[in-house]
Amino acid sequence: MKFGKDFRNHLEETLPAWRDKYLAYKALKKLIKNLVPPEPTAAPPLPPPPAPAAEGPGPGAVAAAQGNVDLGNWFARILDAELHKLNEFYIEREEWYVIRLQVLKERIERVKAKKNDAFTSRSEFTEEMLEIRKDFVIIHGEMILLQTYSSLNFAGLVKILKKYDKRTGGVLSLPFTQRVRHQPFFTTEPLTRLVRECEANLELLFPVEAEVLEPSSSSNLEPHDVARFFHGEDGEACSGAITSESSLSDSSTDSQIQDAGKDDKEVQSNSKEQNAAQGGQNCTRRAPTDE
Repeated sequence: MKFGKDFRNHLEETLPAWRDKYLAYKALKKLIKNLVPPEPTAAPPLPPPPAPAAEGPGPGAVAAAQGNVDLGNWFARILDAELHKLNEFYIEREEWYVIRLQVLKERIERVKAKKNDAFTSRSEFTEEMLEIRKDFVIIHGEMILLQTYSSLNFAGLVKILKKYDKRTGGVLSLPFTQRVRHQPFFTTEPLTRLVRECEANLELLFPVEAEVLEPSSSSNLEPHDVARFFHGEDGEACSGAITSESSLSDSSTDSQIQDAGKDDKEVQSNSKEQNAAQGGQNCTRRAPTDE
C-alpha cells in the first residue's frame, strides 16, 4: 500500500508533461483485483487486450479473461504495451539530453575562445556564464528525474507481477522480470555517463561563478581580467581545467589584502580616538577647582 501512495505522490510532483508516460500502476492494480483465477476447463480465445484506463478496465474485459488457461499470456500482452510506452519515452528523453549537452559544451568552447577584449564589461561575462550554468542545472535535474523514472517504473512492474501471481497462482513474475531487465528504459548506463559529464562541467563552472559573483573578489574585476578564467597570463589557452583550489586561492588572497587594508584603517582610527580621549582626560586633571 505504501508503494502505491509513493507512486501517486511522485506523479503529482513530477513534470506535468511526464505524468502520462509512467506505468499505469493504479489501472493495472484494479485489473488484477477484478480477475478471477481461471478454471481448469477449456475456454474460447481471449479478445485483444484493452489498454489500461485511469478508471480501470470495464466488466467485459474482466469477464472475458475469466476461466481462460492462457490468462498469463493475455496479461503479458497488456504489460508489453506498457513496456513500449516506457521505452519510447525514455529513449526520446535520453537522445534529447545527448544533443542538449553537446550544444552546451559548444557554448563553453565559444566563451573560452574569446579574446581578452571580447567582453565589454564584467556584467556581460557574468550574465553569459550564469546562463550556461542555469542550462546545465536544468538538464542535470531532468536527467536525475529520468533515472528516478527508470527505477520507479521497474519497481512498479515488479509489484504488479507479484500481485498477479498471488492473485492467479501464475508464474509470470520471474520470466517477465528477466525481460524487463533488458529493456532500454532499464538500461541506464548511458544516462549515468551523461549525468557525470554534466556534473563535471558544473564543477568547472562553479569556481568561475564564485569569482565573478563574490563581492570581495570581483569588485575590482576589469574586462581584460576575464580572460584569466580561461587563458594564461600571456594570452595562450590554458591546458588544464579551472580548479576550485586555484580559484579559492585567488579569492582568498584578494580577500586577505582587502581585510588587511580595512584592519589598518581601523587601527589608525582607533589610535586617533584613544589620543583624543587621553588629551581630554589630561585637560580635566589640569583644570583649576572652584574651592
